[in-house]
Amino acid sequence: MRQFFKILFACLCAIILFVLITVISFTGIATGIASSVQETEVEDNSVLCLDMNETVTDQGKENSLSFIGAGEQSSTGLNDILASIKNAKTDDRIKGIYIKTGICSNGWASLKEIKDALIDFKSSKKFIYSYGEIADQKSYYVATVSDKIYINPSGMLEFKGLGITGTFFKGTLDKLDISSEAFHCGKYKGAYEPFKLEKFSDPNRYQLSVLLNDFYAEFLQTISVRTLLDTATLAKMANEGSIKFPKDAVTYKFIDGLVFSDSVEHIMKNKLNLKAKEKIEFISPSDYARNIHTSVRDKNKVAVLYASGEIHDGEGNDGIYSKTMIKTIRKIASDETIKAVVLRVNSPGGSALASEIIYHELMELKAKKPLVVSMGNYAASGGYYIACAGDSIFAESTSLTGSIGVVGVLFNIDAMMKNKLGVTFDNVKTSQYADFPNMTRPMTELERAWIQSYLDSTYIMFKSRVSAARRLSMEQVEDLAQGHVYSGKLAKDLKLVDAFGNIDRALQSVSTLAKIKEYKVVEYPKPVDQFEEILSSVMGKKKEEATIKQLLGDDYVIYKEIQKVRSQENKIQTILPMEINIK
Repeated sequence: MRQFFKILFACLCAIILFVLITVISFTGIATGIASSVQETEVEDNSVLCLDMNETVTDQGKENSLSFIGAGEQSSTGLNDILASIKNAKTDDRIKGIYIKTGICSNGWASLKEIKDALIDFKSSKKFIYSYGEIADQKSYYVATVSDKIYINPSGMLEFKGLGITGTFFKGTLDKLDISSEAFHCGKYKGAYEPFKLEKFSDPNRYQLSVLLNDFYAEFLQTISVRTLLDTATLAKMANEGSIKFPKDAVTYKFIDGLVFSDSVEHIMKNKLNLKAKEKIEFISPSDYARNIHTSVRDKNKVAVLYASGEIHDGEGNDGIYSKTMIKTIRKIASDETIKAVVLRVNSPGGSALASEIIYHELMELKAKKPLVVSMGNYAASGGYYIACAGDSIFAESTSLTGSIGVVGVLFNIDAMMKNKLGVTFDNVKTSQYADFPNMTRPMTELERAWIQSYLDSTYIMFKSRVSAARRLSMEQVEDLAQGHVYSGKLAKDLKLVDAFGNIDRALQSVSTLAKIKEYKVVEYPKPVDQFEEILSSVMGKKKEEATIKQLLGDDYVIYKEIQKVRSQENKIQTILPMEINIK
């Protein structure tokens, strides 16, 4: 008994010590978090710095955990960038904007919103300068609004035209003895193609070509305004590779000069009336946004609900999850101070079932308060499905939308397991469908018919949602559907969206519908619990994903496609043909 109490006392001491260490550790972390997110004082003579190398998400996240090295650094929010540019226009402390060009991975719609905000900023007569060792086409697209653009003498300006590269896994599956069964509704619905074909199908190649040309027209028109060269001449130059070296960019007036970074700082110091040894006070959009305080004290609120990422069933934070989204929507619906809602959709789609569930909940919300949709880089397939709940839809000309169609891909690993590992399968069942779906045997014709009939019914439901939202007949919707992906420009012509505009335009529209003039904007979803964030970053999926991304670099997109297939679990999908990256 004495030995028992001795062991018990030792265990209690160990538990108490563990709790104390945990409390002290998390107190330190909390202190670090508090200090990392405090407001950065905006100095007089400051310059707002936009870094085109940074990844931009719709909704900003605080970089509160970078000091402990847990996972990726938090991303800059498009909401913070746009708010910062808008506020800097009338803030006497901000004297200008400095754009760092480089390699930009952000979507064209986000970049257009930034570019348009910068054009509006220029009416303040404050300066905008751009500089970088290099400038790819995306970062140059934004930089074209600058008063002066400079590139390093040994650097590079990219001007070669736009392209889309698809990744196909059929050869890999063949080598592994994995066969696939593909089902789809709509001749353009090519989400199955990476697993069944070795290159784009003719319909898919056609729709991607049309899409690419719409984006290219916008790109060339923007450069034409800068260089005063007509778009036909610019297209010819890109085709011939006329700009190979930095000096070529100067010759054709794409940029204003070739200098090093210290020379650009010297130019800005002169503009700011600073002495040579004085330091330029640069401030990032994230830091500056924390200093922007709205003077609106009206009790009325308008919610901006962000729907970003792929659409999944269940609960989660790294995308759009049906159960998580429903909780947020119901919270907004029950808040009587929220008079209207803007749904910001930035999604290529995903689970068909989750899309329908979210759509239904949004329709319940719309019955209580006005709902207007703002499209980001993507609002396609399942993303367009949930957008159909809006009273009206706003998009950028470079938003990817449409893709009204359904797809399903099922895999058979029987041959791989037998030929590579010597594993075989057998089963006993009470009825012919008892073990269906099954990845360890070929499908029967009856099973194929079952799957196709389920896709057909889902496709009809999808089209009916579009028909009701856009006031089009089912026949008209069928002509626009077939899985066809459109640019925002063409989608507007086809009446799939109502008008061009960003979140501000959508806010104007929804506040008019709600008949309110003064209101406070509130954003949903709210940041997740910091304790949960810490655990998931240090121990969970986020750290794993960040490590894989760091190791794979540009090949991370291939990993994502494989993970996407694994996560589908034989579910019907309303998703884009593949990750469409136009660059």
